Amino acid sequence: MPLALSTGHEIGLGVTALIFILFALASSFVFPRFRPDYPGHGLLAFIVVAFVFFFGMLTAVEVFGAESKHGEAAAAETTTTQQTTTAKTTTQPTTTTTAKPAATKVPVSEVEFKITLASTNFKAGEITFEAKNDGKIPHDLAIKGTSDKTKLIPPGGSAELKVTLKPGKYELYCTVPGHEAAGMRLNITVA
Repeated sequence: MPLALSTGHEIGLGVTALIFILFALASSFVFPRFRPDYPGHGLLAFIVVAFVFFFGMLTAVEVFGAESKHGEAAAAETTTTQQTTTAKTTTQPTTTTTAKPAATKVPVSEVEFKITLASTNFKAGEITFEAKNDGKIPHDLAIKGTSDKTKLIPPGGSAELKVTLKPGKYELYCTVPGHEAAGMRLNITVA
């Protein structure tokens, strides 16, 4: 599921990126035309301004790139409603009882920028991914193509992702912007 940003967040990221890019271009092409020794004696000021713009961009990505709490709550409510509806439509009185397979618990380690499991092959049914953030920045754990994901896990924290998976191939990944592209994804097989 791609990250859906609100229009305001998209504009905020765009404006911040534009300011950062304009500063970089002006520093490279415009300022040296008018002051050939640029930055010259103002090197310290240039470095400070560059760091301010850089950390401003990082902050903008963190603020504008984060999913809103309202969106997460709405997604959780939708999932609960769908599960309740499914349970109501599939519940039928039966005279026989079948043993429910035991839920599989899978420890998951997340670090910058890797997801590690002991095994990538599982039996179909209920699986609980016990995600632990062993990294230094927040991560989460999600399953591509579904709405199933954990909350944002702080460094040293943990969260559980309980899912029922049918046979097939799935991809676990971190939904924090840029983390999946940096390598935080792992293919698993359910048989």
